[in-house]
Amino acid sequence: MSGIEVAGLVLGCLPLLIQGIESYNEGLDPIKSFMRWERELPQFIRKLRNQHVHYAQTIRILLEPITSEVELAEMMTDPGSSHKLWKSKGIALQDKLQESYQAYQSTIGDIERITQKIASKLDLDRATELTRNDLEAIVAANPIKANDRFEFRKRIRFGMSKKTIKALLEELDDCNKELERFTEKSEKIETYRKATKPSYATRLQRLQRYAKSLHESLTLCWSCSCKSSHNTSLQLESRGGLFASGLNKMIVSSKTSFNVSFSTITADGKGMPWLVQAAEICVEEEDGTSLTVMPSPKPKMRKSVSFGTPPPYALLDPAGALASSLQEVSDLCASIQQLHKSASTIGFSLDSKSKLRGAYSIDTSEAHIPASGLVSLENLLNHPPIVNGRCSKLSKKERYSLALTLASSVLYLNSTPWLTDQWAAKDILFHRTSTTARPIDIERPYLAPALVELSKGLPSGSKPRGFQNKNTVLLALAIALLELYFGMTAEKYQESEHGAADPSVHQNPWLLCALAHTWAEEQTEDLSAAFLNAVRHCLRCFSDPGASLQDAEFLQAAVEGIVLPLQEELHQFLGKTAS
Repeated sequence: MSGIEVAGLVLGCLPLLIQGIESYNEGLDPIKSFMRWERELPQFIRKLRNQHVHYAQTIRILLEPITSEVELAEMMTDPGSSHKLWKSKGIALQDKLQESYQAYQSTIGDIERITQKIASKLDLDRATELTRNDLEAIVAANPIKANDRFEFRKRIRFGMSKKTIKALLEELDDCNKELERFTEKSEKIETYRKATKPSYATRLQRLQRYAKSLHESLTLCWSCSCKSSHNTSLQLESRGGLFASGLNKMIVSSKTSFNVSFSTITADGKGMPWLVQAAEICVEEEDGTSLTVMPSPKPKMRKSVSFGTPPPYALLDPAGALASSLQEVSDLCASIQQLHKSASTIGFSLDSKSKLRGAYSIDTSEAHIPASGLVSLENLLNHPPIVNGRCSKLSKKERYSLALTLASSVLYLNSTPWLTDQWAAKDILFHRTSTTARPIDIERPYLAPALVELSKGLPSGSKPRGFQNKNTVLLALAIALLELYFGMTAEKYQESEHGAADPSVHQNPWLLCALAHTWAEEQTEDLSAAFLNAVRHCLRCFSDPGASLQDAEFLQAAVEGIVLPLQEELHQFLGKTAS
């Protein structure tokens, strides 16, 4: 059990112990009370209550910067029932305390030990099914009733010497003072760190502008004279570099790029020189950083000639400005035809004026050649592919990774033409591969071409909203996270719980919201802390009419409440150190 979980457990147990001792004191006759305690028991109760208030205030100060008002109220009011919420804040608290965290854990451990000693002298009921921690068993067996009081089913007995009580109170006071000092010092240090704290919202909003510019540019470039329609699918990426901080941020490349998959749709499926083509589009940064096309250390010259005749490798050169020297693309279909046969991936540049330039070959160590044929996430969950005669379901690693990718993508693609508000698992697609052992390329999810049709003659922009809620996109994310965690679609969950699925649930956001709430609450004990916290954050955002992902503070909170916990949980699962 982590330090912050123990802190919550102690916070929930101390009022119970105080009330238990009060109940014992009230049950004593005056003569017995005088003979045993010399009227010192009420004083002991008062001191213990003061220590509880001191402890609760310090914990509140620690939690306020890393929780929302709703979360903080729930955690402080009923810590015994919100243990998963406490657990989900462990990483944030560790980041807040930094070098003081180990000392904090040690002090919390001492407070837990003192609380357990007092509890051991009270014959309170204990939950027999819980054996991990005596305090946890006590809290579980004595839930809070009306008026924030506990109801004891039997007369409480308590036995402890005055010497022991005095020593424990003094030790508890010392621990509280140490905890307060850690908190004060961390507050002072944090004021210095705020200036360098990563502004996730700024990075995401910048990427969002690039995504909008890319969509606009691609729409204009489909101006070919062929009689076919062309689609562009955008690859969804977790963008881990966006959420790096400190030293980790320094080692992350500042290169910004988008990976896309171009496809051709013809009436008869024949007569076109290309059907599917992977491409990487590098962005010329707003701060003047541009992309220079340079040879690699070991160049492998190709016979094909690109439009701008640059060398075939695109690398980042902060001092260069060759991106603007590439020829502007006016006919994307023709550009693809020039390099389709000689390059598994084609490179383009998006300049600072939102003009697409290129094209050039990219020599990748791992060639990504998307095959024709797409499979949706919905189909993967409902009908996993058969590999070597066995049903190949998405692994836990794949589902965790996809959850992080979807969460990150939603935060930088919301309000762009790439992503509609009421998206769902059916809109997330994967290319088939030619490998029997790995028939689906799970590592590269794409947004469905049906949502983003960039055919010639079509106006740019997204479809109009069918429901006026700025955070419906987060409601869809909450459903997707539940689907990925449990490995089943919302429809399958409805069937398992109610015998039949409601086909209209995805068309009615309020029905979808009710479904998500029910699903999350019924499965609270099975959901991990990161997923539960992320789902709850999404649902709270959807229910807040004044909130918007276009607001920097709200977007920053969404990163901290959704993406960072999922990223940390994935890193823990993979045995990696979080960035």
